[in-house]
Amino acid sequence: MMRNLSKMIITVGVLVLGSISAHAQSASNAFKGMGNNDEPIQIEADKLEIIDNQNTALLTGNVSVVQGTTLLKARQIKVFYLRSEDQSETNSGIRKIDASGKVAIRSEDNHVTADEASVDMVKEFVTLTGNVLISQGQNIVKGCIVTVDLKRNVSNVKPCGGSSSGSGRIKLLLDPKSRKTN
Repeated sequence: MMRNLSKMIITVGVLVLGSISAHAQSASNAFKGMGNNDEPIQIEADKLEIIDNQNTALLTGNVSVVQGTTLLKARQIKVFYLRSEDQSETNSGIRKIDASGKVAIRSEDNHVTADEASVDMVKEFVTLTGNVLISQGQNIVKGCIVTVDLKRNVSNVKPCGGSSSGSGRIKLLLDPKSRKTN
């Protein structure tokens, strides 16, 4: 499941601008509707602000991004893009994507929710923070911070600490039957 997490998370960056990195191409199993440049991307938000001198685009207010069978929702998504002369750093032309405010990604039986998500396309590193819940079918991972190093295919889940509802430990629910279907 953690390997699929790596595959699912990189697709956030791909989804926003419709371009694809080499890792996302090989990782398209988790979110089959994404990573396909032939699939149209539908983006809806209350507001779009492009700050060209800062190479950023800010989508705010009930942001919804759909490509194929994949849906990304957040209150706000900020895209840091590269100028054409710098685009050799990534295949997508995107340097970084920050999503905040009830971030949710869904495709088929894969679901990810967090308070915030950040995808560094250059470093190929993803960070999910705040009330992170990742599920694939009946399998569930809960924590406060999840990091994914896409270059090394390494994921880390850190627990919540000090909260009245948190036990200071990560939580996993693994369904043995899911090995037959995943």
